[in-house]
Amino acid sequence: MLSFLNKKTAGKGILVLKVNGFDLKATVINGSRNELKVTVSVTSHKVEPDAALKDVFEQLQNVLGKNIPSNVLLLHISAISGLVEVTDSFDSADSSNLLEMLRWEMEGIVASQSPHWDLGWLLMGRGYISAAQREELIVLAMEEKQRTYQTGDPSPMRFGEVAMREQMVSKEQIAECLHIQQKLQLSDQRLLTQWRPQVTPSADDSDLSGSRDMANKYLCTAMPIVQHQQWLDAVKKISGSNGIPRLNLRQVYPFAGSTIPLIGDSSETILLTEFHQAYVLCAVLSNHSVIDTVMIKCSGKQLDITAVADVMGQGAFVDIERWVVADVDQVYAEQIEYLESVFQLTPEPLARHTSLDVAEGSEALLCELGAVQHFLGLSPLLVTPLAGMPPPDPFYRSPRFKVAMALLAVPLFIASYEGYYYWKLEQLTQQLVAKEEQLNRFKASKKEQRKEYGEAQKNIALYEEKQKDLGLLQSEKQLVEQVIVKRQSFMSRLLPVLSESINDGVVLESIKENQWYEFSLTGKAVDQASIDDFNQVLSISLESLHMYIDKSPSNFSGDAARMQNGVYAFEFLLKRQEAQ
Repeated sequence: MLSFLNKKTAGKGILVLKVNGFDLKATVINGSRNELKVTVSVTSHKVEPDAALKDVFEQLQNVLGKNIPSNVLLLHISAISGLVEVTDSFDSADSSNLLEMLRWEMEGIVASQSPHWDLGWLLMGRGYISAAQREELIVLAMEEKQRTYQTGDPSPMRFGEVAMREQMVSKEQIAECLHIQQKLQLSDQRLLTQWRPQVTPSADDSDLSGSRDMANKYLCTAMPIVQHQQWLDAVKKISGSNGIPRLNLRQVYPFAGSTIPLIGDSSETILLTEFHQAYVLCAVLSNHSVIDTVMIKCSGKQLDITAVADVMGQGAFVDIERWVVADVDQVYAEQIEYLESVFQLTPEPLARHTSLDVAEGSEALLCELGAVQHFLGLSPLLVTPLAGMPPPDPFYRSPRFKVAMALLAVPLFIASYEGYYYWKLEQLTQQLVAKEEQLNRFKASKKEQRKEYGEAQKNIALYEEKQKDLGLLQSEKQLVEQVIVKRQSFMSRLLPVLSESINDGVVLESIKENQWYEFSLTGKAVDQASIDDFNQVLSISLESLHMYIDKSPSNFSGDAARMQNGVYAFEFLLKRQEAQ
């Protein structure tokens, strides 16, 4: 199946770089995808990409001389793989929408599965302490925190200080790991994401040209863009220098799932369990597809093998026909025996299961071998690598082509410049004539401009005068508004006074303002006594408004009301007291 992908490696092989955060391992692999052979493998304990690459290439030159491969693959611990399932309602036909959705899903997977770069993990990864010593230091650090809490000490000893107190590490080793920890903390968490659709085979698997229905699952790989670009820049920087060939970083692979191509094509349902230093991967493979995957993180703490057992005891991980185990770092033999006793399954070590002739002691290179097999065309949909370097520039961007074009351009430039010179001279002549005509027109219109300027000055003076008039009108308007507000306030006080002064025998017919603060009140009363009573109450009430009754039809004033049709008609005249 897909035999056209059965490529051959170049004569110098493929260089695989493996980055686990603590060191860099460089391995050269030769042969075809079914007959791979490890030529050499070297390691650098430097962390900076530039320094680590320089170190491994110096070692490779000592062994291979000039026969260093130009094709490079990168295995990086920060490249995280995951199986993402989308709903049927999602429109996956739009590749941009699909990529955005898968990137969003992978953000959570990367956040939960990326290695936890604490000090204990770094010390163990650098080989300064063992896993048992790390667990012992964790217990001692917790006891130290509890002791200081009981004594009230605000600053308990930290993990590194406890390690130095127990003489497990030196101060220089602690400083080195803290420097590494600082380098591994990324402020930019944006991800570069790639995906492969998982397909369901048709009923007739023998018909390779038969239709295959797209499933709703996608095998994805994501990695922080900063780290991806950092390694691309480092490879590009060292490429072609100091006897190193022109390097081409083709693809970037995750650790998890990189050994899947070693299993080969099989129609059986296989459970693959990969044990890595930072996590354990459980993947179910069937009919050239990844059915399910689960990763158990173990970088921040010791591996909980019961969590792996729980995963293997549920869902698609139960109905399997074979169980293949890849102990990449060869440190999980006890845990594998535990799983074998729990599930009563016999694991098949991947190093012996693969069709490759893996030499004894090369089990730790299973990830490198699997990445090379995938790169050469095996199991193309079961691993999702990230893109490496972009393709080379076209020929017309090469330095030689640019130099040749520059030489050819010299005579063309001289001829063009001469033609441009004569054309420019003609243009300047025409511009000079146009400027002279413009100057003549300017002189002719100068008088008219002066006249317009004088009229404009008059209009400005008139405008300023109108502005002053407008200011006066606005001041008068404000004064009138103040007077109106004051009058409204006075009337709002006068009317209640009149209303409270009226008795049952008096009816007011009208209130008329003769002039400011002078009012005439007309009305009728049933008898003279009611008028007298209204006069007396009103006189007292008007005092609060500084007003008085100037004319009254009451007996008190000596001017009685007039009798009309059996009722008494009256008229009061109210005035405001003059200010003293």
